[in-house]
Amino acid sequence: MPWPSFNHFVAPGSQPANVYGMPTPGEGVKVGFHGIGDEVDPDARPHRSVRQRELRAYVREWFPGLHPDSAVPISCTYTTTPDEAFVLDRVGRVLVGAGFSGQGFKFAPGVGATLAELALDPTARADPAFRLR
Repeated sequence: MPWPSFNHFVAPGSQPANVYGMPTPGEGVKVGFHGIGDEVDPDARPHRSVRQRELRAYVREWFPGLHPDSAVPISCTYTTTPDEAFVLDRVGRVLVGAGFSGQGFKFAPGVGATLAELALDPTARADPAFRLR
């Protein structure tokens, strides 16, 4: 059975942040702390790994089938809004789809359908929860 994608909402203070993970075909399982890195310019990011010691300890505790000492650190960059809500909206003739907080891949069909509706119907509006504020 393939490894599942997951979000682990940890008890406050038990880890540096909530944890996410997913299988990466041909490489293993990607595991990381959510939202702990610095705010960076994506064209000039430092590509440095963050909190590797804590992450390896987390994997040892929660995932006995994985081998944390064989992990290869990578830098993961994604956009996040302050409340982690997606932005699906229109500004004049421009559609905005952003701020997926590292979770857009899971919601791609719904995001695509919403943006397609906005593109095809100039009177359509996304749900208020997804509008630009």
